Amino acid sequence: MKKYVSELLLIPGPTPVPTEVALAAAQNMMSHRSGPFKKLMLDLTAKLQKLLQTQNDVVILSSSGTGGMEAAVASCFSQGDKVLVAAIGNFGKRWIKLAKVYGLATEVLEYDYGQAVDPSAVKALLAKDTEKKIKGVFFQMNETSTAVLNDVEELAKVIRAHGALVIVDAISGFMASELKVDDWGLDVVITGSQKAYMLPPGLAIVAVSEKAKKAIETSDLPKFYLSLQAALKQGAEGQTPYTPAVSLIYQLAAAVDLLTDEGLESILARHERLTKAVRSALRSLGLKLLNENDRTASRAVTAVYPPPGLSADEIRKRMKNDFGITLANGQDELKGKIFRIGHLGYVDPKDVLAAIACLEIILSQLGAPGIQWGKGVQAVQDVLARK
Repeated sequence: MKKYVSELLLIPGPTPVPTEVALAAAQNMMSHRSGPFKKLMLDLTAKLQKLLQTQNDVVILSSSGTGGMEAAVASCFSQGDKVLVAAIGNFGKRWIKLAKVYGLATEVLEYDYGQAVDPSAVKALLAKDTEKKIKGVFFQMNETSTAVLNDVEELAKVIRAHGALVIVDAISGFMASELKVDDWGLDVVITGSQKAYMLPPGLAIVAVSEKAKKAIETSDLPKFYLSLQAALKQGAEGQTPYTPAVSLIYQLAAAVDLLTDEGLESILARHERLTKAVRSALRSLGLKLLNENDRTASRAVTAVYPPPGLSADEIRKRMKNDFGITLANGQDELKGKIFRIGHLGYVDPKDVLAAIACLEIILSQLGAPGIQWGKGVQAVQDVLARK
């Protein structure tokens, strides 16, 4: 028998879905080749451009975020092209896998878990490429596996100076942290529905620059369903190349209206505030963060080591079984070694307060040393009380 009434999902995706967004999927189905659907898509992409702060074309793919990543690889390059991947965790490694699957000559700049990409290192590496063989640079805006935020603006600056395409996985970072697609000169930006958009998984929203479109026109890599060229051509007419996930698009329209009403400045401030609250609370409980650097701290998720002698998996299990709170496991080499608390999307202060209060109970029951009742909660309150 459950010891709790409701579930609280605090992972970096999928994230909780607002009731208005969930109910939007219950609308009657419409033809994706009809006039009303065309109007819906054109209105929606215009609103997405505003959230992404771009005049670039924006397309909606019926796929997970990984589908958007694969579309970028398959659509922007040709056989024999060389690319650079700057990897700081599990999802950075996904860029490496995708590039190699498509036969691209792949150079890798890899960092220890918990570290961000150093723009000066990227600059130095690109400076050696005097023949401009590197055609694109891939990196994460936000690496959820390690809870690290990259400096997208600075990275883009050094990549643009070289001339390579700037291709950013912003799936978990978009709307958690500032992202200025046009001002920063980003060529391909991939976002995903199950993150700050507050939707179920299943849509990738991709912004494509004019420079990237030129590369797309000459790409000779094999692709079909994940062709950005086909998506761009049909998207200009308010259409999709193939049958889209219509109900998810209904939900995206509802979510974008909610987000637009809240305002981008407020959305960013909310994520910043919750990040500070979680990090402050965990530190007050004597826990060690995987990324102790507040400047590069993810605004979507916080990764933390369990107290010495305690199991991260046992903490997550107790949080789930006793209080209905789902926390994320570590990934790759960090699996079982850390746990992660998501504060992305449809998460608010009372969710964080509840999670920290319950975490105090679990840690105390498991015998963690030095746990003082209310210390973590007070740290959250101190952050939230600041105007």
